[in-house]
Amino acid sequence: MADPRPTKLEAYRSEAVARDYDQRWAGLIGTKRDARKAKALERALACLEGHCGESAASLLDIPCGTGRFSRLWDDRNLHVFGADLALPMLHEAREKYPDSTYLAADMVKLPLADASVDVTICIRFMHLVRDPDLRVRFLKELRRVSRMGVILDYRHGHTLRVWGRHLRYRVGMREGKPANPTPRQVRAEIDKAGFKRLDWIAVHRAPLLSDKVLIPVVQADSPPTKS
Repeated sequence: MADPRPTKLEAYRSEAVARDYDQRWAGLIGTKRDARKAKALERALACLEGHCGESAASLLDIPCGTGRFSRLWDDRNLHVFGADLALPMLHEAREKYPDSTYLAADMVKLPLADASVDVTICIRFMHLVRDPDLRVRFLKELRRVSRMGVILDYRHGHTLRVWGRHLRYRVGMREGKPANPTPRQVRAEIDKAGFKRLDWIAVHRAPLLSDKVLIPVVQADSPPTKS
């Protein structure tokens, strides 16, 4: 069987990339980007907890990279399990957050039991996976290990930025055609994986300028908790 992981992810196995990775969140612009994503993540987690009628105690962050949001979850007293295939990234994460649990894992088949973590977050990954069927396969595995639900990070195609890329492709100014799925395609993939969407959270305050959305999802047959 061919290796199903996106080849672009191989770049993150570089020690130099892992060492410098956090620099993209440094400076005024990087700090603002980080704060926007953290705020959206907190809103998504609150949505999941509100639906389930309980607070999460454990969280799987995959791929966790260098532990970008570990401190955010530590402040909420969540036990964080960080998983990634890039060993240099895991090394950086362990150095920064030794109280968290980190493991090397492939999202195709996670070394975790069914419903073994309360919530899973999957950030900065799905946009690297160009095959829709493979995205659904990954989603199903995240559903298997998550008891309460999952927070997904998608990059959809209905933004000025992506439309501009399509225009450049059509006039020959861009080599590859943009692969961002439409919001309808995103919803269809999530439904096919057996999830039910709770919200569609734009990370940027001006949604037409950014393709980033967070989508808290639960099992399709999960009823809301009565208050």
